Amino acid sequence: MKAILLALAILASAASFAQQSHKGKSGLAVTKTVTQSVLGASLGYYVEFKNNSAKEIDGIKWKATFTNNFGEVMGTRDGMWQSGNILSPIKPGESTEDLENVFVKGATQIWITVTEVHFKK
Repeated sequence: MKAILLALAILASAASFAQQSHKGKSGLAVTKTVTQSVLGASLGYYVEFKNNSAKEIDGIKWKATFTNNFGEVMGTRDGMWQSGNILSPIKPGESTEDLENVFVKGATQIWITVTEVHFKK
C-alpha cells in the first residue's frame, strides 16, 4: 500500500512540473507569444495565430495565463481578436497577430488557450 501511495505521489509531482504549452482549437494554432515585462510586471503581450483550417476565421477568443519562472500562476486575462472594416479575416494557411495591454505583477511567461473560434459565414 505504501508503495502505491509513493508511486502516486511521484506521478502527481511530475505532472505538476509538466511543460506548459499553448492550446489551439478548430484548426487555429498559437505559433508565437512574447510577454513584455518591465520592473517585474508584465505590461502586455504579443500573440501570433495561424489558421490551419479550410475556412476563413473572423473571430478568436482566448484565455492568457501568466506564470513566473517557477510555473506559479500570477494571473489570467481574456483576449479577443475580430476582423472588421480594417482587419481582414484570416484565410486558410495565413497568420495574424495581436498585441494586448495588461498588468500582471511577477509574470515572466504567458500561455494561450484558445476558447472559441468563429468562422466567416
